[in-house]
Amino acid sequence: MNRRYRADLPAWIFVGGLSCFPWLIVWGNAPASHSMCGAGTAVVVSAFSFAWLFAFRIVLTPGEVRFRSLFRGEKSIRHDQIRRVRLIWILQGRARGPLRLVIEPRDRSGARELDINAKVFSRAAIDAVLELGARVADADDGGLRDGVVMRTLREWKQRHKT
Repeated sequence: MNRRYRADLPAWIFVGGLSCFPWLIVWGNAPASHSMCGAGTAVVVSAFSFAWLFAFRIVLTPGEVRFRSLFRGEKSIRHDQIRRVRLIWILQGRARGPLRLVIEPRDRSGARELDINAKVFSRAAIDAVLELGARVADADDGGLRDGVVMRTLREWKQRHKT
């Protein structure tokens, strides 16, 4: 049975809110400007934002994991090729989100690493991929299942216990 996961509702709300800023500028300048350039820009920004979110998809099948995004297309890895699934927080890549779900292959020559932008997916989607990793190989959530903020608060609380 295939399980499909798309971007989660909070991601849609956040990106939808950000894509409304150009519309606020267009409406604010409407009495002074009679140009359609601002409205065209707002349409393009909004359309791009929602297309970017709509493209995100994780599909778990009985034999493989598939991930799709707007810029990197669709990539997959078979279950028997998975060595490890990790949930990591990394701030090195400027073009990538910091919360990553990385599926490492057993053999580097055959399959490529599957790097999933985890911040747009629900906890259920992340848990499903980590559970699959634990079932077919090794899985490490890095203590990030509850998110970075909760992990930081837990560590701070443990350091300041009296």
